[in-house]
Amino acid sequence: MIYSDFYTPEIREELIYIHSPKFILGEYIYMAMALVDGHRVCIATAYKIDYCIKKAMQFVEKVPAIEFTHINKVKTGETEACKRFLIYNKKSH
Repeated sequence: MIYSDFYTPEIREELIYIHSPKFILGEYIYMAMALVDGHRVCIATAYKIDYCIKKAMQFVEKVPAIEFTHINKVKTGETEACKRFLIYNKKSH
């Protein structure tokens, strides 16, 4: 898996879910969140968590000052996250 070092047990569970028959593409959006100079920003969005991580990591690899912190799972049409997935971060190890 790409970037598997960043996958927590909760992210691994979500990966199983998105490849199951229960998963409905477009029901949720995944938003990669980061800190840039102390400000919270969204650095990637996707309909699947693995693609969201991939795009966020491409961003982080080009701009090392960004600290990728977590992914919000938001039901389409809503404004609040229904779940938060923390990211294992090289800076926190």
